[in-house]
Amino acid sequence: MKVFHATFAAVLAAIAIGDVHSLNGDNAQQAEQFHQATEELKVGEYYKPSAKEASGAPDTTAAYHRSPCPALNALANHGYLPRNGQNISKSVLKAAVMDIFSMANDTASTQVGQVPDGFSLTFLSRHNALEHDASLVHSDAYFGSDPMVVNTTLADDLLARSDDADMINTTAVAHVRRHRAILCETTNPECTFGAGEKKKSFNQASLLLLALGGGDAISVDHARSFLVDERIPSDFVKSATPVTVAALGTKSAELVAQAV
Repeated sequence: MKVFHATFAAVLAAIAIGDVHSLNGDNAQQAEQFHQATEELKVGEYYKPSAKEASGAPDTTAAYHRSPCPALNALANHGYLPRNGQNISKSVLKAAVMDIFSMANDTASTQVGQVPDGFSLTFLSRHNALEHDASLVHSDAYFGSDPMVVNTTLADDLLARSDDADMINTTAVAHVRRHRAILCETTNPECTFGAGEKKKSFNQASLLLLALGGGDAISVDHARSFLVDERIPSDFVKSATPVTVAALGTKSAELVAQAV
């Protein structure tokens, strides 16, 4: 197990060093070109800016701002939030998560309450604020990767845990959550994963299943689309029952119980 973790850590470090990209303030002309390329897209059409165009760093000057949250990045990539990921009003965010992801009013209000009005997606990248260690598909901050960059090793590990029906069920997600905590504690000398971070991580895992999946599971294809491509699948059907705070609490408790 120690050898596995050491190897995993080396992979994480290599990815972190290789994947840091941002657009500096001298590229105003390039930023304008990016803007012109997306401003004519209709709401719902997909465009994911490249690592040369976008960044999740809190102090970025990139044309496009992104976050460690794949769901919010997907909303921006489809134009349900401002495509540049900047100056997002609370009202627009609340309407988007309720309409697209079927979040109930109490859940949407809770999510919106964590950000200021007119925020940038990079606001979510502040370490140990909303962003945290032991993420499902992102490297720990210690390894130096841009917060928006998906760690493909972690993503592949999650996707490989599907059952014979190509579904990633609650038990599999719980086991991934346990694995990520162990990985953080054994490979990251600055690992911060206390009670607050654990609560956030299990709530986020619950949203993956309830809002992006079918409740008890999410298909491999949909998980890859949301978490890696940050794209809303063309055949995605939102939950017929709005996802309430109570439902998230129940699913989170179920995940915690199985993450042993």
